[in-house]
Amino acid sequence: MFDGICEVLHHEMDMLEEKYSGGKTPMTSQDLEHIDKMAHALKSLATYDAMKGNSEYGGSYDSYARGRSRMTGRYISRDGYDSRDEYRRY
Repeated sequence: MFDGICEVLHHEMDMLEEKYSGGKTPMTSQDLEHIDKMAHALKSLATYDAMKGNSEYGGSYDSYARGRSRMTGRYISRDGYDSRDEYRRY
C-alpha cells in the first residue's frame, strides 16, 4: 500500500545520502528537517500498513478490533474477555 509514495520518499532519501556520503558537506538544517519528515512518513506508512493488514475485520483499521474494550477503552484479549471484569462492582 502507498508503494508510489514510499518509492519517492526512498528516492529522496537516497539523493540526500549521496549528497552527504563523503562526510565533507555540512548538513543544512533544511535537509535535516526533510530527512526527519521523510523518515517519519515512511515509519507512519509502514505502521498503518501493518495495522491494516493485521486487523481481524478483513483489513479495516479499527483500534477497538485490536484489543480495546468498547465499554472501558482498556486493553482486552481478542475474544473480548477482560479478567478484571470479575472484580468490578458497579
